[in-house]
Amino acid sequence: MNKPLPKISVCGVYCEKCPKYIKKHCSGCGPNPVCTIPQCAQKKKVKFCFDCKVFPCKLHYRRAKMYAEWLDFLKSDEIVG
Repeated sequence: MNKPLPKISVCGVYCEKCPKYIKKHCSGCGPNPVCTIPQCAQKKKVKFCFDCKVFPCKLHYRRAKMYAEWLDFLKSDEIVG
């Protein structure tokens, strides 16, 4: 019997350990107002950012600058989607 693969987001986050995913407050990697990475990947026709020719791009560098805010968002009870 095959073990199911872990869920990995477009940007590489391990979903099953993400506070938003655990609380069922995650909209998944669909279009949402908080993260533009899924739309970018869809536009560039890649499954994961790591598959993109320009990885890491300005979206990742912008997220790195806002990393503390992003981590606070993940811990919050805010529901997206």
